[in-house]
Amino acid sequence: MRCSFAHTAILGRAAAAAVAVFGGVAWHGAALAATWAAEVQINLCSDVKEIVRALQLRPAGAPREVWYFETPTRELFERGIVVRLRLRDRGGDLTLKVADQDCRRVDPALLRQAGGKCEFDLHGADFRGAVSLGRDLDWTTTKALLEARLPLSEALSTVQIGYLRDRTTAWPLPAGIAPRGPVRVDAYRPEGKRYVVEVWRLPGGQRYAELSQKSTDADAPRLRAALESELARAGVARCSDQSSQAGHKARDLVARP
Repeated sequence: MRCSFAHTAILGRAAAAAVAVFGGVAWHGAALAATWAAEVQINLCSDVKEIVRALQLRPAGAPREVWYFETPTRELFERGIVVRLRLRDRGGDLTLKVADQDCRRVDPALLRQAGGKCEFDLHGADFRGAVSLGRDLDWTTTKALLEARLPLSEALSTVQIGYLRDRTTAWPLPAGIAPRGPVRVDAYRPEGKRYVVEVWRLPGGQRYAELSQKSTDADAPRLRAALESELARAGVARCSDQSSQAGHKARDLVARP
C-alpha cells in the first residue's frame, strides 16, 4: 500500500463535518476516524493466456524490466525489506519497501520528501501497512549499480538510509547484496474497470500473476469479496497461497546461479 495522509481541519461550529485531505489519509469529524489508502492483492494461478482471455484484458503499456537486490540467504526479505529497481528510458526508479509498518506513526513530511507512500496491503486475511520510499537514478548510476560497480548503500538516498537506520535492523546493509534479475513485468487492464493484472517472468522461467486494485482500509474486505466473485464467474483460479509473492520471488531469484 501506499500511504497518503489526510488531515482534518476543524473550523468553528461546522467542524464536525469538515474533512481536509492532505496526502492520503482522511480524518473525518471530531472523532478523528482515519481512512487509509489500501491495495487489495489477489494471487492468480490460472495460465496467463487464460487469465487474459477470461478477464478480457488488454496490455497496459510496454513491458518493464525490474531488478531486485538481495543476499544469497534472503537477509533483506527476512527483515521485511524489498529493494527494487525499475528501469526506464533515462535511468531507473530505486524503491525501498519496508513491510509491517504502522502508517499512523510515519511522518508525512518524510514521505513527501522521498516521493513515498504508506498504505495497507490486503493479501488474503493478512492486512499490513508498508512504507515505500523512492529515488530517481540517472542512467550512469543505474548501470553502475546493475554491474555491481556501485554498492547499493551508495545508491540509496539519505531518506532511504535514514529509514533503514531508524526503523529497521538492516543498517548497515548486510554483506553479499547483489542485483537479481532481470524480471519482466507485463501489466494488463480490463476495459471500464479499475483493477490491474501484473505478470512477473523471472530469469529461471517462473511466472507469478497478481490482480490488484486501490481501495481504502474500510472498503478493502468488500472489494476483495467482489473481485473474488468476478474471478470465480470468469473461471480464473486463485492460488491456495494468498500471502505476498515477494518471498517466493526472492527465493527463486537467489536460487538462480
